[in-house]
Amino acid sequence: MPEQMPKKIFNLISDRSTQLESVDAYAKAIQAVSGKIPAYILADLIESLRSFNSDMASLELELGNNGYSFDDLAYLTAMVNAAEKDKRAVGGDAL
Repeated sequence: MPEQMPKKIFNLISDRSTQLESVDAYAKAIQAVSGKIPAYILADLIESLRSFNSDMASLELELGNNGYSFDDLAYLTAMVNAAEKDKRAVGGDAL
């Protein structure tokens, strides 16, 4: 974890990064099976996207409360992903 970043913020950004990967997978799945899946499955996918949007609003608030700009989220996410990758590369668990 970058020393200057509080663990709570690090974890929130890490979770957000994982969620983005899931959203991307959902979007690809919806495109691949468009018109071929039951409505309830599509509704579950849409609900997951709504949950993601809610989580993003919470993350924006937490960043602001801790002196970070939401505009810097891409940079902060890259820092978090690099720190997690480095830890895994040396045999540690993800943070």
